[in-house]
Amino acid sequence: MASRFPAAWLDELRSRADIVQVIQSYMPLKKNGHRYWGLCPFHGEKTASFSVDSEKQLYYCFGCKASGSVITFVMDYERLSFQEAVKLLADRQHMPLPQMENDPEYQQKREHRNRLL
Repeated sequence: MASRFPAAWLDELRSRADIVQVIQSYMPLKKNGHRYWGLCPFHGEKTASFSVDSEKQLYYCFGCKASGSVITFVMDYERLSFQEAVKLLADRQHMPLPQMENDPEYQQKREHRNRLL
């Protein structure tokens, strides 16, 4: 049976893990307006095209089109799976991991996806 993290707990993790602070722990960012800018860690560049929006809690690179939330950034930067990235962020935020939920509908979707692949 496939299991996953409770949605409410993931929302709490995303709200606690400020995307600007997490990304600044990996690379320098400079504030310009309500966004933070830096050199994209996912491709080589000389001019900052990596934007972090603190209000929306999202990042976007205008050069390579990389984008996502704080969890996506940790997954891509550290080359981790979703569950590993969530565990890393939960440890940094001192949040205990919840019990995984068994979800039959999620299991069916996952099996269908695997068959298609």
